[in-house]
Amino acid sequence: MDIINIEGKIVEVHKTEYGIIDPKMYKPDMVFELEDRIIILEFQSTYVDISDKKRFRLYSALFDHLKNKSQKDIEVHVLSTVEAEKTKCYKINPDSSFSIYIHSLKSYDGDEFLNMINTKISNNQQLSEKELLLISLICFMETKKGIEFSILNSAVAITNVPDLDKDIAQFVKGVVLMLCDKFVADESLNMTISNLVGGNMKIVEDYAQRVAQRKVDEKTEEIVIELDKEGYAVNDIARIAKVSLDFVNQTLSK
Repeated sequence: MDIINIEGKIVEVHKTEYGIIDPKMYKPDMVFELEDRIIILEFQSTYVDISDKKRFRLYSALFDHLKNKSQKDIEVHVLSTVEAEKTKCYKINPDSSFSIYIHSLKSYDGDEFLNMINTKISNNQQLSEKELLLISLICFMETKKGIEFSILNSAVAITNVPDLDKDIAQFVKGVVLMLCDKFVADESLNMTISNLVGGNMKIVEDYAQRVAQRKVDEKTEEIVIELDKEGYAVNDIARIAKVSLDFVNQTLSK
């Protein structure tokens, strides 16, 4: 969310298999539920055309029908390898249109970024989580390499990072594998990248869900502590914060 300048905390990461229509044709890449809206995120290596617009609108309609229990607004965002930042619209009728928000990472010099990452790896320097995630997204940056070899470079770089935290390693490798499946047509290169990273989309979703849950728990802990400062009894705190007594007691005992 931070990389593509979307404000808001993720509270849930949704599965993208809907099981109604052909899942290969109608399966969004990632779906994040924020506190105030739903973000459907797509990765795209071609210009968004009319067929894409119709497909994205169907994604939002399917999610709204099947999963949107909170009735939050739904937005479709596209991270593109070819298009600049813009908003495109699909006009459904004279009174209704569907917006698609396109994002670009072309402000990053991918070759320079990769050199910086490789230098840090050689010097055993710590990489931030944002840098690790950006490694998986090099193919969206400005680079002299093609998309396929940029994804290969991402796979090689991430597997060279020493002592990588297990969760973030799985997540970043999962993103690389997802992009490989979408964008790498060469069978031999696809297999090489897949063997290098060995991740999958379920790992991406599971990791992101754990991160989102940690953020929710941290916010709830803050509420519990503030209520305790105000003098509320533990039973009242549990009722107001909608958590168990064990959660309240564990939070207050820290």
